[in-house]
Amino acid sequence: MHNPSAMPPSTSVPTDYRGVWVRTLLQTPPAFGDGAPQADTTTWARWLQTSLWHADLRVPAAAMVARSGLPLTAMSPHQLAALSHQTAFVGCTRVDAHPEGELSTWLRRCDYHPPAQQPDAAWMLFDAPDRVIRIGVHVEATEVWQRLPDSVGPYRCLAGLDAAGQDDGRRLLQAGAHLALLRGRQRPWPRGLRPGDGLLDVLLHQPDAAPDWLDHELSFGRLDGSRWRVERSTLPQREGLSRAWRLQRDADADVAELTLDGESSRWRVLEWTDDGGACPPSKPPSAPRT
Repeated sequence: MHNPSAMPPSTSVPTDYRGVWVRTLLQTPPAFGDGAPQADTTTWARWLQTSLWHADLRVPAAAMVARSGLPLTAMSPHQLAALSHQTAFVGCTRVDAHPEGELSTWLRRCDYHPPAQQPDAAWMLFDAPDRVIRIGVHVEATEVWQRLPDSVGPYRCLAGLDAAGQDDGRRLLQAGAHLALLRGRQRPWPRGLRPGDGLLDVLLHQPDAAPDWLDHELSFGRLDGSRWRVERSTLPQREGLSRAWRLQRDADADVAELTLDGESSRWRVLEWTDDGGACPPSKPPSAPRT
């Protein structure tokens, strides 16, 4: 869920942050006592970064248990609970230079999970042009991310428009040959959430409404000419789909038309560049509705 009072940064991130990054390692403290640190190399994790906006999707092994392409309303409670292990969020990225290094903060504007107690922040260490080590500030975790070579420009971020021409909360992000599409849940979080409550807590509290809480789409995929193939999505029924797509920017520099499977819709251009250079948003982005 977005925080309307949290204004996005107005400056773009350094150029070496942009593209699509794959997490190759997550290392966290031992589960018990003085054991060895825990290492995760199996989670499907992608971070798409434009000059200002990001989209992040992580699907661990626990979310793959009994995974099915069924609609949410046809899934069993066990299958629905497994989906709560996914992580997905879209927002703006801020990078601050300090004597100790670069501190990145991911300002989540639309989140698959209830608001966290701590901001998402990390020290970033580039040990190669296409490899970065992320050291958590508020969470004891070290992550290694590798940039995909076909993700360096063009960069796009668009906001979906409703019938009245207002921001409806959808986001479309592109980095090179990669596309991410966001549509947030329509049902607001229930009243009475305690700080730190997670999505699974919400599902357990109101199990009959689980399909509504989980009806939040963030789909990642690759572009191949006029087709977009969805690789992973918070909605498993989207995975593997090959969708005809076309994106055309109007003479009006702030508007573009997206056609998906023959259906056209209007989008506001927040960011649009055809190379790896800096591209500030064409207008101050508004907070999406979720």
